[in-house]
Amino acid sequence: MNGRFSLVIILLLSYTFAHAETDNLATAVEVPPDPVDIKTDPIDVKTDSVALKDNPEEVQTVDIEGTELDKLIELVNKNDVHAAYSLGLEMQQEWEGDEKFDFNFGFSAAQTGHYNQAIFSFERLLQSHPKNLRFRLELARCHYFLKNYNAAEYEFNQVKNAKPPENVEQQIDKFLVKIAEQKQQVTRSWQLGGGLAGGYDSNINAAADLDNINATLFISNAKLTGTLNLDDEQKSQGSSYYQLQGFAQYQQPLSKRTSIDASVFLSHKDNSISDTFDLTHTSIDGGFRILRSNHNFRFGGAYRYFLLDSETLQYQALANARWQWYFSPGWNFSSDIEAGKQDNDQNDGLDYHQWQSRSTFQRNVLDFNQSLQLNFGSDSSIRSINQFQARDYYAFVYQLQKGLTEKQRLFSLVNYRNNDYQDKFSSDHIFYAGEKRSDQLAQIILGWTYLFMKNTSAKIQINHSQNSSNLELYEYQRTLIEAGIMITFN
Repeated sequence: MNGRFSLVIILLLSYTFAHAETDNLATAVEVPPDPVDIKTDPIDVKTDSVALKDNPEEVQTVDIEGTELDKLIELVNKNDVHAAYSLGLEMQQEWEGDEKFDFNFGFSAAQTGHYNQAIFSFERLLQSHPKNLRFRLELARCHYFLKNYNAAEYEFNQVKNAKPPENVEQQIDKFLVKIAEQKQQVTRSWQLGGGLAGGYDSNINAAADLDNINATLFISNAKLTGTLNLDDEQKSQGSSYYQLQGFAQYQQPLSKRTSIDASVFLSHKDNSISDTFDLTHTSIDGGFRILRSNHNFRFGGAYRYFLLDSETLQYQALANARWQWYFSPGWNFSSDIEAGKQDNDQNDGLDYHQWQSRSTFQRNVLDFNQSLQLNFGSDSSIRSINQFQARDYYAFVYQLQKGLTEKQRLFSLVNYRNNDYQDKFSSDHIFYAGEKRSDQLAQIILGWTYLFMKNTSAKIQINHSQNSSNLELYEYQRTLIEAGIMITFN
C-alpha cells in the first residue's frame, strides 16, 4: 500500500476502536481493522506519509458466501485494494447506494488514489450516518488530496470538535497545519465581479437633526449672538438610492514564495432626492508578497479617488505594509501599517498627512469566521491654521461570518471609534469659539447572502451608525437598508 494513502488510516481506525458504539456500520465485521501500529508509525508531515511496517499484522476476515459483495469485502480485508477497486467499478451500477458496498468501494477507491470516486461514497454514507466520524475523516482525507483545502479543513474540524481521542486529534492538527501551509502557496489567480444594489439611506449627508443653531458673530470689538436657521441641504436628508460596484483582482507568482498583485475597485451611489451627495469612489491597489513558512509579508501602495456630485472631492495616496502569521490551525494574526497623504479639493482644512496601524486576530473554524481588530491612527493637518480639524483616533472592530447552509451565510460587524481632535476652534469661530471637539462613532451591520447560482449571489443588509459628540452640530444617526445582487468570476 502506498504510504501516502495510509495517512489517515491511523486516526480513522484509532477512533473506531476507541468509540465502536458511535455507529455499528463503522465497526461491522465486514469493515477491516487497520493493520498499522499507531505507536510505531508516526506521520511524516513533509511527505504526508506513514511509515508502514514490513510485515503488518494479519487481518481477520469473514466467511465468504460467494456473492460479489462478499468478494469485495474479502479483497478489502486482505488489503488487496487495487483488485477491490476494479471489482467495485464492475459492481457500481447495480450496488451503488448499498451501505456496505459504498464503504468498501469508497475505502478501496481512496486507498488507490481515486479520490473523486471515494467522495461520492462517503458523502452518501454521511447522509444516513451524519455522526459517524470514521466516514467524515475518510471524506476529509479525500478532499485534502484533491486539494479541496477549504472542504478538508471543514470536515477535519467537524471531527475535532466532537472531541475524538487525543492521538486522533493530534493527527488532525497536523493535517490542519499542512492545509494552512498549502493555502499559503503562491498561485496565479484572478477574480472579476460586479453588482447592483438598491435601498434607502436615512441621512445621505450625515447631518445633525437640527433646524437651527446658536451662532456668534465677531465684528471689530463687538459680539453679536443669535440663532441661525439651517437650510434644507444643511439638515439631515433621507433618500432612496441605487449603487453600482465593480472590482478586479490579479495575482502573478514570481516564484514559489513570492508574487505581485493588483486590484481595482469602483463604486457609484446615486441618490434619488438630489445629486448633491452622489458619491463615486475609485481605488487602485498593488503590492509585492513574500511567503516564509507560516508567515506572509506584503509591501504595497494604494490610490483612492472620490467624486461628489461628479466633481472632484478628494484623493488619497498611501503606502502600506502587512505581516500575517498563521500560528495555529484555524487562527491567524495580522499587523498592518499605512501612511500617506489626503488632498481635499473642496475643503483645505481636510488636507492631511495620515497614518494608521491595525492589529487583527482571526479565527475560522467550521465555516464560522470571526475577527477582532484594534486600530490606531492620526490625520494631521498640513496647514497649522486648520489644526482644529486634525484628529487622533482608535477603534475596535468585531466581524463574523457564519455559513448556515452550503448556499446561505450570515455576516455582521460591530465598530466603535473614538476621535479626539488635536486643537480648539479659533476664538472667533461662529459656532464653537475656543471649544475642542470629541466624537464617538458606534456602528452595527447585519446581513445575509444567498448563492442561488454558481457565480451569482443575493444580499440583504442593514447598516446603522450613531455619532455622538460634545458639539451638537456633529451628532447624527444614519441607517441604510439595502438589497442587491453580485456576480463573480474567477
